[in-house]
Amino acid sequence: MNKYSKMRFFSEAIIGILAIIAALLFGERGMAVFSLYALTLFIPRHKPDEREVQLYNKIGNITAGAALVACVAIYHFSDFTVNHLPLGKNWLTFVVAFFMLSHGISGLIVFSKK
Repeated sequence: MNKYSKMRFFSEAIIGILAIIAALLFGERGMAVFSLYALTLFIPRHKPDEREVQLYNKIGNITAGAALVACVAIYHFSDFTVNHLPLGKNWLTFVVAFFMLSHGISGLIVFSKK
């Protein structure tokens, strides 16, 4: 994996963490943090080889599983409130934030086992 892929996965993990914190503090207005994802357009891409394509597929599967677990957890704790904001009302923000966080972390883990 090249350094640009690491930067891309690292930025997704950071944006996911920031989005979770912003959603807990600001509710729906915290979704503005996702606009930081536009900065990844400035990270160059490269054409992956056959092995990297397989690893990207593995990362996608791990991310889908983690997002499903996050959906179930958010549904289970939807009655809780943080900073006078119910978690169930902001479920989409949390699902997208956990998706980005899990995609970034799983990408860093899978590609670090090289």
